[in-house]
Amino acid sequence: MPYRVLHLADLHLDRAFAGVGCYGELARRRREALRDALRRAGDEARNRSCDLVTIAGDLYENERADLETGRFLAGTFASWRPLRVALAPGNHDPLQPGSLYARTEWPDNVHIFEETTLRPLALADGLTLWGLAHRDPHWSGDPLVCSRVGEDGGVHLALFHGAELGSRPDGKSLHGPFRAERIIERGFTMALCGHYHRRRVDAEIGLLYPGSPEPLTFDEDGERGPVVVDIGDNGSIHCQALSLNTWHARNLDCNLAGVTSFAGVVDRVRDEASVAAASGNPECLMLRITLRGEIPAEVAIDNPALENAVLEASRVAVVRVRDLTDAAIDAAALAADPTTRGAFTRDVLAAIAEAGDDEERALLNDAMRYGLQALGGVEVGLR
Repeated sequence: MPYRVLHLADLHLDRAFAGVGCYGELARRRREALRDALRRAGDEARNRSCDLVTIAGDLYENERADLETGRFLAGTFASWRPLRVALAPGNHDPLQPGSLYARTEWPDNVHIFEETTLRPLALADGLTLWGLAHRDPHWSGDPLVCSRVGEDGGVHLALFHGAELGSRPDGKSLHGPFRAERIIERGFTMALCGHYHRRRVDAEIGLLYPGSPEPLTFDEDGERGPVVVDIGDNGSIHCQALSLNTWHARNLDCNLAGVTSFAGVVDRVRDEASVAAASGNPECLMLRITLRGEIPAEVAIDNPALENAVLEASRVAVVRVRDLTDAAIDAAALAADPTTRGAFTRDVLAAIAEAGDDEERALLNDAMRYGLQALGGVEVGLR
């Protein structure tokens, strides 16, 4: 047989990027980088003599994509001939009436799965790809609710956009929920999936998530991008993960212990951010800085000013600051103070003692910090 597939997912063409602080020209650069990622994937597939490119959903974002995006996709896929392309629409690019999938004139090397149950596509003698489509952005069916395949022999692959329940990231939506153990139970050698933006290659249980080709949020650090899947004559599977992304997301923890002023905060954060930016191309780096440690209660963190200082010093494309510092407060001494600050401290300490859980205590600690800052005449900057 042998057969070679390049698998990718979650490109999210035409994404707005406002949620990560990208606007105007910077947002345009990010969107163009997504198109470049698709072009690079196709170039890599041809250079490696792949037979097929599979895309497991969220190829584009339906609410923002227009006919020009459809023309770009059709033209790009046509240029890959004789390479075949198989598309399984997801929740951000569902196969709805009026969608790009329905309105675009696709070249003859493109196959779009259209049903919400797995349907076969013959790839080679003894090799079949089964795929399905989300026809609604809220579809929550189990992709692996199907009859067992492969009773007549051969190798069977599944292609779909779905949420594997045993490894679901916190807060990730439940589109197409399934259990990984059902992949092999249903007769598939491997499921080529999309939806989770962090790469996971687990040939033993037959589960493959390539991850988004370019990081879309600050949480999408680490290796990501297309995965080449080789199917051998005996039905064996070998996966090779590729790292073709040009943008990177990085999370930096900055401990502010010992800092006694906002100027000191700026100096420490700027220095650490510059070191982080020096490890690659800062103009394609999304940097999220988390501030930690205890600082005096009267030191107010001005996030926008801090972000601007980092941008000026390091030339990083995008910077976001999260303030998770704790106030260095001598609560006992303040509670004994016969002033409004003392009365405020006593009230908050009493509420903390009665708090029902850690989240409530954390909120009350924040209230104490900001309340003491305000009572001390400090302008309060909320996190």
